[in-house]
This record gives sequence, structure tokens and C-alpha cells, in this order.
Amino acid sequence: MITVSLDSRGLDRSRAFLAAATNQLPFATSVALNRTARDVQQALKAQTTQSFNQPTAFTRNAFRYTQSSKASLLATVFSSPDRSYIPVQSFGGQRRLKAYEGFIRNLAKGQGSPLPNRKIVPTRLAVNQAGNPKRSLFSQIESGLSTTDQGGFFIGTPRGGSREPGVYRRSRGRLFPYFLVADSDPLYRPLFPFNRVGQSTIKQSYPLHISAAVEKALQSARR
Repeated sequence: MITVSLDSRGLDRSRAFLAAATNQLPFATSVALNRTARDVQQALKAQTTQSFNQPTAFTRNAFRYTQSSKASLLATVFSSPDRSYIPVQSFGGQRRLKAYEGFIRNLAKGQGSPLPNRKIVPTRLAVNQAGNPKRSLFSQIESGLSTTDQGGFFIGTPRGGSREPGVYRRSRGRLFPYFLVADSDPLYRPLFPFNRVGQSTIKQSYPLHISAAVEKALQSARR
């Protein structure tokens, strides 16, 4: 004959273990979410070297994340607000006005030759290897504004022909365009796979982190 009985002491220990484990699970989940968010941040940083041509440190370090807590199990990864070009490169659409556009427009107004109210885009003469306008160029433009000097800059619409308004530099009797006013606002196609990289990293990282965090929580509950 086999007798089955209940040991209330064992039941009490089980209840205590379950209560402790249940109390630890939100914390474990929060830890896993934060570690996954960190992985996503690093994966996005690595992706910049694949999607962009020689990205600067400013671009590589564009990503931030808000941390989860036991009370709010949500971690969010996003691009820093001062990198407004990242969302456009990620999802497409019209790019925002850039600081250099305001600088050039102010110079044009100061000369009494305001530029049309459309986007201003650099030519290959104005950009560095990363595709960004050369920083030293703007001080050269400001100090070299002239309508006659060789090597000087001219802002406006050149006479004759059908050249676009913009910023030109005189050299050897010719005008070379450095910035031009676009015919229409440029539209960008998605270039940076923000969502794809994020989702694939979550799929790979979260199961590992939640498993490790729950196991650690259970070990704490057993003590």
C-alpha cells in the first residue's frame, strides 16, 4: 500500500519560493530589456559603417536608449534629436533645413540678393569624403565675398545662361558652383535599415538575456 500525504512545511516552502520568484520576474524582465536595448544601440552603431560612406563619430554615436524599470517594462532605442538626418535616412522623405542653409541665406540677404526659398544643396566641390560640407569653407565664403576678386565668392544668380542661384567661386575667369538652390525639395529614399537591424537584434538578443535574467532571479528565490 502506498500512502500519499501532504507535508505543510514543504507547501509553505513552495509558496515562499513562488512568491519570491514572482517578485523577481519584473526586475529580471527589466534587466533583459535594458541589455537588449544596449545591443540594439551597438548594432545600429556598427551598421552606420555599412550604410554610410566613412561616417563621422557624430553619426556613429547617434543612437540612444531609455531604460526600462520594474514599474515600466519598456526600453526605447532612438536617434539623438540633434541628428535629425538619421530619421530621414532611415525612413525617407524630405530632409530638414540645415544650419549652413541659414548661414548662406543670411549672407545673401546682407548683400541684398536673397536666394529663392528652396533647399540649398552642396556640390562635389563643397563636400568632404564623408559627403558633408567642409567646415572651413563657410569662413572662406564669408571672408571672400566679392564680385570681382579672383578666388572670391559670389552669392546670387549669375548673369547670362541658365545657371541656378547659389554660391559660386571665381577662378581663372570662370564661376564654379559650391552650393546651388534646388529646383524642388529633394526627397530621400530610405538608406539606413533602422527597423531591420533593430528587430533582428531583438530577436537574437532578448531570448538570451531573459533566460539568463530569469535563471538568476530563480537562484535568488531559492536562497
